[in-house]
Amino acid sequence: MSASWSYRPYHRADGVEMGRLETARPMSQAAHFHDEIQVAAVCHGWRAYWTPRGEFRASAGDIVMIPSGLPHASHGSAASIIHLYLPCGHPAAHDVLVPQIIRGMRARSPGEIIDAVGSVRREGDLDDRHAATVVLPKQFLDQDIDVGAMAAQFGYSTDGFIRAFKRQFGMTPAAYRVAHRLTRARAQLKQGCAVADVAYATCFADQSHFGRLFRRAYGATPATYRSAFTPACGVDFVPDRSRPPRLRSGHDVSPTT
Repeated sequence: MSASWSYRPYHRADGVEMGRLETARPMSQAAHFHDEIQVAAVCHGWRAYWTPRGEFRASAGDIVMIPSGLPHASHGSAASIIHLYLPCGHPAAHDVLVPQIIRGMRARSPGEIIDAVGSVRREGDLDDRHAATVVLPKQFLDQDIDVGAMAAQFGYSTDGFIRAFKRQFGMTPAAYRVAHRLTRARAQLKQGCAVADVAYATCFADQSHFGRLFRRAYGATPATYRSAFTPACGVDFVPDRSRPPRLRSGHDVSPTT
């Protein structure tokens, strides 16, 4: 196969998930977001990540950090990339509030990647623009109201609200709601829920429609993703505890602008 995504637990006790992209051809990934902090380490090739805060390109040896809840899409060359999905309270990444890139770390194992993320000095604070990325969609999703009512609440016409929302979050309100449903579906699949039940619970038209959208966002089918986290199939990666964690030493970190 010229391109493949695989997922599995890295360390169940810490709630860390690992994904790996191996592709022999250029490929892209549809816009989506995660409840966790995403850390992507490029082993070879390159990958460009787009977020509402800018697009940035990671080459072999670089590590990209994307905050929880931030929409992003990506494209790149033939490549090998390790992804870690860290809970927001993880000690190595709890203060990742804006997308950033660490240059030239050459981390190749999950333990080295986590060490690298924990060792860097963060640049930038949670500014007003990013704060809106957290607050507005939450309000938009928690309140079961249509786009027109939401627009009126913020003093916009419907079309004006859609344009403003897309400028802020990189996708329309409808696309954001779909991405949110996919995030919920991913969490349910990880818990072992049946694919058909998850499609129904997250309001997709049918299992086929759900599968197409899930694969566009995450690169794997719902059934393949679910099987990686069942007790019979998901084998924990054991972190290297023999090396003490690095102290932060001020490595070069470049936030997006």
